[in-house]
Amino acid sequence: MKQKSTNSLVLIILSMLAVFSGSAHVAHAIQKGSNLDAHVHGLSEITIAMADNALDIQFASPAMNLLGFEYKATSHKDIATVKKVESVLLQHNQLFSLSDASCKHVNTIVDLSDHVDTDDHKSHDNHEDHHGHEKHQEHNDHHDHEEHQAHDDHHKHHNNHDDHSDHSDHQEHGASESHSEIVANYSYQCQDASKLSSFKVALFEAFPGIYEIQAFWVMPTEQGSALLKPSNSVIEFR
Repeated sequence: MKQKSTNSLVLIILSMLAVFSGSAHVAHAIQKGSNLDAHVHGLSEITIAMADNALDIQFASPAMNLLGFEYKATSHKDIATVKKVESVLLQHNQLFSLSDASCKHVNTIVDLSDHVDTDDHKSHDNHEDHHGHEKHQEHNDHHDHEEHQAHDDHHKHHNNHDDHSDHSDHQEHGASESHSEIVANYSYQCQDASKLSSFKVALFEAFPGIYEIQAFWVMPTEQGSALLKPSNSVIEFR
């Protein structure tokens, strides 16, 4: 079963933050499942919430920032890109650094299956195999002048077909390309939440397509927000 909804702890604490801080941005994020309220390429969002030594982190970003595209992957190259990004997002110890609180990773939820259209990919491969078989059979059935003429006609038809196919693929990508987001959730259990003094993200190094990260946090002793950049990617809680 896919689990893409916001962690319950994040949702509850952010709801409290929205009430007490009167933050319109946070309130709107809650209504949309803590996704970015403005789909801006280069901008991502991270939410950090801690209660009773349980720490939950949610990272949300436009797919463009991570994949370099927003349409569903059908080619081998694009599918490989999706798998690589998913693999990177699963490496929590490479993406986040927690200080002092002795936090142990419990769970990570990352699901990029919606960004891959495997049915279209299989259909494309089958079409190429079928086209190659027909071309080979036609070549064997013709000889001398007829073979040459058929080859020329087939070559022209193939070019026309490729032009039409490329145009159709371009239109399909243009029509199907829409704003899409990638969400990853990380859960930790800490020995002493009060000792967590800072939180460093290495998402800028992992994904050069991210230029800024809007961060929100609710800790046992404080709450706040900050705009992180490659030159300033550490949140100081105290």
